[in-house]
Amino acid sequence: MFHSLMTTLLFLLFFSSSLFSDTKVIHIDQLALQAKKENKHLLLFFHKEGCAFCEKMIYETLDDSDIEDAIDKYFIFVDIGIDDEGSIEHRDFTGSKHRYAQSLEIGFYPTVGFVDGNNSIVYGAIGYRDIDIFSLLLQYIYSGEYKFMEWEDFKSKVEFERED
Repeated sequence: MFHSLMTTLLFLLFFSSSLFSDTKVIHIDQLALQAKKENKHLLLFFHKEGCAFCEKMIYETLDDSDIEDAIDKYFIFVDIGIDDEGSIEHRDFTGSKHRYAQSLEIGFYPTVGFVDGNNSIVYGAIGYRDIDIFSLLLQYIYSGEYKFMEWEDFKSKVEFERED
């Protein structure tokens, strides 16, 4: 009897914990430390359900093999679907993914944010980016040029160099 009761309790404990495993917490502070150790940036990808431009960015831009390679090499990708379960912890913020986006004043999707190894948000880009522009944006961040020049100047510089 005791054995069967213990088996039932263990089953219920295991089953109930697996039911709630989808509500994971994204610890951005810890991820920023990991990024620093790996000499990378965090790439925070904010998107929402029913957003056509979000889907286009996911299935076209982010699905491109060169984009995937650059992300794997230079970034830690953090998927933040604002309608998804789970929560975010970042500095003094703890709450839902949707509330986190609101705390950063993100109101348009998709939005991409970049966090450096010091846990500072260093750049953000609102809206859909095609493969060419997103590749350039990734280069702007991983090269560190965002520290020295504005995005538009960087883009013009690279485009000018490509013409030569």
